Amino acid sequence: MNESSWLSDREVTDMLRRRSARPAPDGLATAILESLASERARHPVRARGRSAKRPLMLLAAATLLLGGGALAAGSGALRLPSIPPPEPAPSLSPVDFPNLTTTFVSPRNGFSIMRPDRVAVTPAVQLLGFSTQVDDGFDGVETGLGAYFKGASTAIPHGVSIDGWVDEYLADGHVLPGGCGVPRSQQEEITIDGQSGSIAECPDQIEATVVAGGRLYLFTLQADRRDARAVFDAFAATIDLTPDTAVDYPGLTTTFVSPTNGFSFGYIDRGGLEPARVLWDPVTQPRPDFSGVHDGPFDGVETGLGAYFKAASVAIPDGVSIDAWVDEYVTPIGCAPRSQQAEITIDGHSGRIAECPNEIAATVVASGRLYLFMLLHDNRPDAREFFDTWVATIHLTPQDAAAPSSAAS
Repeated sequence: MNESSWLSDREVTDMLRRRSARPAPDGLATAILESLASERARHPVRARGRSAKRPLMLLAAATLLLGGGALAAGSGALRLPSIPPPEPAPSLSPVDFPNLTTTFVSPRNGFSIMRPDRVAVTPAVQLLGFSTQVDDGFDGVETGLGAYFKGASTAIPHGVSIDGWVDEYLADGHVLPGGCGVPRSQQEEITIDGQSGSIAECPDQIEATVVAGGRLYLFTLQADRRDARAVFDAFAATIDLTPDTAVDYPGLTTTFVSPTNGFSFGYIDRGGLEPARVLWDPVTQPRPDFSGVHDGPFDGVETGLGAYFKAASVAIPDGVSIDAWVDEYVTPIGCAPRSQQAEITIDGHSGRIAECPNEIAATVVASGRLYLFMLLHDNRPDAREFFDTWVATIHLTPQDAAAPSSAAS
């Protein structure tokens, strides 16, 4: 073979490409060229006596590689750099965490979420921030796997700057003690049920806020796990926000037993309880009103939420027509006559209820006593629901009502 018949490196490469049945792996062609260059450096072109075998051997070896063949290890024919296999992308799923297969619907906070089976779920029983037990306002999912997920919501006051108000609200020790403390405007963005929100991560805790339907939603994860964010994201992906189903009145978790009127009821203990001071006599005393001037015979509770409950009872005179007597002395001015009012059941006894402007009044008879239960409110859209929640806690005990001679002083 004369010198003009030698194959150049470029000619060898072109030949390899034409003969290869499939594309070469990344970096292989470069490795072959480097090997050819190395061989040329070790065996410079000579005018005479050059062996034609070595270029052909390299060509055959390279062709085998590109066509899927393999060179014998240690043959020395072609030394290629090691090409490590690509590393798999990190998993976005939680490690060793059960699937979220069961739906939990919050009874108070206006959302639903998927959770694992056989975990401890604690529904919220109070408005967020209204209890000395912070978790009373949260729906909680204790997984038992180093991850505790919680969610809550609250109505947003009119006219506030969202970020500033959220920062101030979450700083309240009754809302989120030990929070991350990152200003909301500086937090990373997150999307929950199609709504844009903010998320902060700090040691052992993740917290996210999102606004929907005039409500602030707060979701947190307390976790001692390396995959805490993946766990949070898995829960968050299942959240369905339903602000129309949220409850904006408090849970009535404290029981008051009237020393005068022969009943008990639930209320929220925020310092607004005023027990009756005298017995009620609707014939001689003015009708109850909004002024509070005539509230002496009533057990009353100021909720601080634009709603005031009050209740009293009296022995019914013998021989009177209940409806007519109630209309004459008890029914609030402007409300429908008792016989035309809707029915209501209070502690198993059938009664009547009137919904009038800014007030609701219900009357019921038990063991010869007339009971009057009222809600005065500042035009709350959920007034009837709030009233019904209160009524559900009432227990009538007419035998315990105070006699006229033992009225409270």
